[in-house]
Amino acid sequence: MILDKVRLHLESVGCIKENGSICIVILVDEERKSQLTFVTDETMKNQLYMRLYKPEDNSRLTKLLPEVMWESLRGFSDSEDYEMVIDSLGEDGEYHTVLHNKIYGGKYDIRISDAVLLQEVTGIPLYINLSLGRKQMAPYQPDGDTTALPINVMPLEALEIGLADSIAKEDYHMAQKLKDEINKRKSLKK
Repeated sequence: MILDKVRLHLESVGCIKENGSICIVILVDEERKSQLTFVTDETMKNQLYMRLYKPEDNSRLTKLLPEVMWESLRGFSDSEDYEMVIDSLGEDGEYHTVLHNKIYGGKYDIRISDAVLLQEVTGIPLYINLSLGRKQMAPYQPDGDTTALPINVMPLEALEIGLADSIAKEDYHMAQKLKDEINKRKSLKK
């Protein structure tokens, strides 16, 4: 049977050292061979970090809003009733993700970072459309000290920093790629 989607799991979260407001989230497939990387803010990084590295005494976590809301709904619904799918990439560099209610057929747009948080709290599976995954995912290297971040999901601020850095290093090929992406994003705002 050919699957049209790949299940993803949260692997790690962290911030770019030069600019703590740009945080990286790494998701991996079930075989831990491929990764999907995206950018989020520091607030969401902290939320994900708490769930990924749960303290031994996690009584504080059980009192946070996502956990309380899920616990209150568990009598009416189960994680198997839902799935989330990353199905496209917008021209603005944001992944489009949908929460599906498989019982009632409801579909709800959700930010990818919130989808990852929801998966961590509830166990609702998160998938990426296979064709999008083939374009956006990179090989996962657990022992590497770098990670792949597609240009088309980098924040505009990071693209501009990268452009200046590429020009300073005389890497004009990379500078052109970054400039093209910046121009594309700016033309969308007009």
